[in-house]
Amino acid sequence: MTSLVEWMAYALWGVIVGLGGAIAAYAFRASRATRSRSLSLLGSGFLLISAAAAFLWLGIYLGFHDPLLSGIAATASMAAGLGLVLLSVRMRAG
Repeated sequence: MTSLVEWMAYALWGVIVGLGGAIAAYAFRASRATRSRSLSLLGSGFLLISAAAAFLWLGIYLGFHDPLLSGIAATASMAAGLGLVLLSVRMRAG
C-alpha cells in the first residue's frame, strides 16, 4: 500500500517536472527564434534537473525499491543539469 508520504513525493516530482518542462519549452522556443546555443543548453539543463531526475528517481524507486540509489541517480542528473545551466550562463556572459 502506498503511504501518504509517497503520494506527496510523487506529487512534488510532478510539480518539478511541470515547472522544469515549462522553463525548458520556453528556452527551446527562444533558442529556435534567436539561434542561441546558450538557450538550448539552458533548456537541456532544466530537462535534466527536472524530468530526467524525476524519471530516474521514480523508475529506480519503483523498480528496485531502493530509495538511496534512486536519490543518488536523481542527484547526479540534477548535478549534470546544473552544469549545463552554468555553461549556458557562462556562454552568455562571454
